[in-house]
Amino acid sequence: SSGINAEYGGGSIIHSENFYSKALTEKVGLKVEKLDNSGGAGFYDGKGYVLKLTGTAFKDKFKVLGRYGFGVSNVVKEGEKMLKNLKKVYCLQQNQVSFKTPVELLNATAPDFVKKLGQTMKETLTSIGVADIIQNELVAATLHTNYNQDLGVNGFVGFVSLAGGLVGSLWRVDGGNFLLPARLVEHTKAEVISSTVKSISPSSSSGYTLTYSTSDAEDITEDFDAVIIATPLHNAELDLPDDIDQESYLKPFQRTLATFVNGILAPLVPGEKNPSDILTVTSKDKLLFSSIGMKGEADKDFNYKIFSKEQLTEAQLNKLFSKINDVKVVDWLAYPKYSVPDSVPNFEMAPGLYYVNAIESAASAIEMSCIGSKNVALLAYQYLEKVDNVDSGKVCRDVRNFREEL
Repeated sequence: SSGINAEYGGGSIIHSENFYSKALTEKVGLKVEKLDNSGGAGFYDGKGYVLKLTGTAFKDKFKVLGRYGFGVSNVVKEGEKMLKNLKKVYCLQQNQVSFKTPVELLNATAPDFVKKLGQTMKETLTSIGVADIIQNELVAATLHTNYNQDLGVNGFVGFVSLAGGLVGSLWRVDGGNFLLPARLVEHTKAEVISSTVKSISPSSSSGYTLTYSTSDAEDITEDFDAVIIATPLHNAELDLPDDIDQESYLKPFQRTLATFVNGILAPLVPGEKNPSDILTVTSKDKLLFSSIGMKGEADKDFNYKIFSKEQLTEAQLNKLFSKINDVKVVDWLAYPKYSVPDSVPNFEMAPGLYYVNAIESAASAIEMSCIGSKNVALLAYQYLEKVDNVDSGKVCRDVRNFREEL
């Protein structure tokens, strides 16, 4: 077999500073696999590589300084500041502070996050003195790879994208990140009903009535004290209560195609060896792909993952590869399309009805989903138990000595 693993279509990397993801992985007994970048990376503009990194930190530091100068330090400092500020959200949630909207959560964590939310990444970087060449090459490459988008995204998601490449290290769950939610379901002993939810409506007493169908039954209606929606609403085909403005929760999503190829990649630049990871920079030419990553050896040749905005034709794949044994395509709406100005929906759609994925409109990442989930769990707990929320201004004033505990 070719050994293609299509799990790594998206959501495949986690940052070393992602507290919830790390703690939950340990809690359910999964192992961590550090990402290997020893094969190097190339920043491709359609004609050649504007920068090639070796995967050796010492050598690469001089290569980056040689091309971009010390201006890169502005980006690194801003990324470090963001990760430091983000620690406050863990303190707030440990103190059981909840927020009805993602904007309120970000503002309580660091007002600068909301400022970045209202600026494009280009505007944010320009405001801290980052040169165009750094923006169009280093920064654009991370955005193409992580979100299949460009410098027009908001500055907050832009720095979420940058954090992994510039500050800290990256890892994934050994065996695939999909194991984490699967193990958490087992760990919590939650009852999972495999079904399609069709509608949510206020029940005649209190709470909500869900109408759902399973594969072997007619529609089932059941009452719940509270309901949490944990899937993007843009393609859920879900009827919500009449008094909820459903349009405000529907956002355009970025179509992304992950094409997994088992074979041999032809040299993109004649006479030059391909690096393991090929990232694309801002280019005047329309490029076939956003990134190409080699995913290791297989029984036959090598496995590659190609990210693109459109499906690659057989002719285009034959142009990129000197040999093709197998191809699998994952075509999905991967992340919100980020633009400025943009609307960010609420966590609380109505008392007792909550939407975890509201946080994706600020930035989509595994850890952001964990933060959104914790916030919604707090909202639901406070609603069901009639517990007052904690004033965010009265806790976590100094997080330097805060110990993160799950």
